[in-house]
Amino acid sequence: MAQRAEAFRSGRFYLPTIELTDTSTKFGNISPAFNNNYDVMINFNDSLELKTFINQHGFYDQNGGANSSFHAGSYLALFCSEAVLPGSDIQTAQVDGLRQGISQKYATFRRFPDIILTYYLQTDYYTNDVFNAWMEFMSPASDRQDNSYRRIKYPSTYKCDMEITAFSRDMKDEFSKLNKTSRFNNQLPSSITYKLQNAFPSSIVAAPLAYGKAELIKTSITFKYDQYFIDRTSRVGNIFSESNVSDRIVGGTPITTSDNNNQEEDVFAGFNRGATDPNTLTMDSFD
Repeated sequence: MAQRAEAFRSGRFYLPTIELTDTSTKFGNISPAFNNNYDVMINFNDSLELKTFINQHGFYDQNGGANSSFHAGSYLALFCSEAVLPGSDIQTAQVDGLRQGISQKYATFRRFPDIILTYYLQTDYYTNDVFNAWMEFMSPASDRQDNSYRRIKYPSTYKCDMEITAFSRDMKDEFSKLNKTSRFNNQLPSSITYKLQNAFPSSIVAAPLAYGKAELIKTSITFKYDQYFIDRTSRVGNIFSESNVSDRIVGGTPITTSDNNNQEEDVFAGFNRGATDPNTLTMDSFD
């Protein structure tokens, strides 16, 4: 007789929809994630020449002017209105006839599609100025002369790393919510971070202007990059876990910390216990 479907053989139980947001079971972490808790960070410190060029490129109405020492990536993170968690594609090839009548497919290359980030503009148009300066640094054209050629910069001078992080809302415990001025009772939430390597803008989408009802101006930037790595954190109640660099290849030993007296215990326990990178996050599985 035919084998029964896995849904019937497994003995899994199904939860009411209400349990997804207000669960009373121990069926793992089943709360859904929301799409409006995220952060995008561009690390311009990867290229000091590019960072200097951006800071000296334009004039600004705030942040201390062009010679200010503020981090452009941190400032831009405030205005990223739309972002995406990057995907990936597997390119395949096909072989016919290894098995009679069957065409077999196999993986060849892994591709990382472009990502598009959308930013709000400010009254001094700082956002556009930064990305225009980034492209100007890559391919100089501001001398306004009809040159027969342009000298493109080497890739190592204009590529930067980027982080896109989506996180849950449980960043504060109940006690800290009562204290509106507290910055010290924040707890690290569940999160997933895509660390893009060697990213750079390839296109700035035109921002339309029109008479009529006033709307916020946005500009969309298309980025290319080489590859990405994923790091994760997980919080279930007062149990917090981080992923290790080794988890990108094989499973490592999970590192968990507990909250005591409404304060986060050493969240870099992995680093203190011998891990190689304090900025990477070991993912536990919970019963």
